[in-house]
Amino acid sequence: MPESVPPQKVLVAVDGSEQSLRAIRYAAGVFPPDRTHIVLFHVQAQLFELFSDLDAYPHYKSRVTGLKRWATEQKMEISSTMDSAMVYFKQKGFPESAITVKTPAKKLGISQDIVKESYDGYHAVVVGRIGWSRFKDWLIKSTAMKLVAKIKHIPIVVVGGKPDAKNLLVAFDGTHGAMKGVVCVGALIGASGHDLQLYSIIDSKKKFWPGDHAYFSIDNCVSRIVTGNLEIGEQLEEARTRLLAEGFPPERISVRIHAVGRDRATYIVQEAQNNSFGSVVVGRRGLVTFIDEFFIGRVSDQVLKLADELAVWVI
Repeated sequence: MPESVPPQKVLVAVDGSEQSLRAIRYAAGVFPPDRTHIVLFHVQAQLFELFSDLDAYPHYKSRVTGLKRWATEQKMEISSTMDSAMVYFKQKGFPESAITVKTPAKKLGISQDIVKESYDGYHAVVVGRIGWSRFKDWLIKSTAMKLVAKIKHIPIVVVGGKPDAKNLLVAFDGTHGAMKGVVCVGALIGASGHDLQLYSIIDSKKKFWPGDHAYFSIDNCVSRIVTGNLEIGEQLEEARTRLLAEGFPPERISVRIHAVGRDRATYIVQEAQNNSFGSVVVGRRGLVTFIDEFFIGRVSDQVLKLADELAVWVI
């Protein structure tokens, strides 16, 4: 891999909520400062236009002053959040030239404006799982879930809880979508001191190793991966080779094959939680088929509930 790589442009959505602050901290920990350009992006609501309309109604006129004061305070709070985020990224080794702040006024809507911005040369989008209103997010799809359904051209990372940014679990089944996930993670992270596990699930009826143990693990492998299943073995070896080409040290790549029955999404999340992986990488098709245009379905609901303390990369 060449010593100098083009910077990967990453949009981090900021709304001032505690979860968006955790998304900021996660992004600073997972993306390498020497190959990433961070854009802190906040969509400003057009509140003052509403105030000008309310001025015409005597009943509301007395309340406008308080609303304007509140709006000003919100704007100042976002500005303070952006300043703090800048300081945090610089503390993590990001040069000031690699951090940009953008606070455009809302045009189409918050999620729509983020989607539109994501087409401006970005390589990934990072967003907090829950925003300001937990009650609203419970009643309807949150901004994060809307973005997952709409941003399909680049990876989107939904950050829940306080995930460890150093360890990543890549759900891998050998499909094109799964290999795309490997390539994207390699390009975005590279040699950054992260541990990565390629995690493959196979049907328990097709288990090819002796004994009753459900796992087949390959650690620190330096030669061809022989699994007894030529198709998944060749694909796993190709995935590992691509990670090595992006600078991942071989000792930081592990391979784990798990023979299970059904409910694969649950096993993926449990594997991450039980082995201290703060991030889970999944493809939109193949091993995990729980993403569709409306982000509905039994498996998707289960994954969202179980992964609320993890960072989920959807690629």
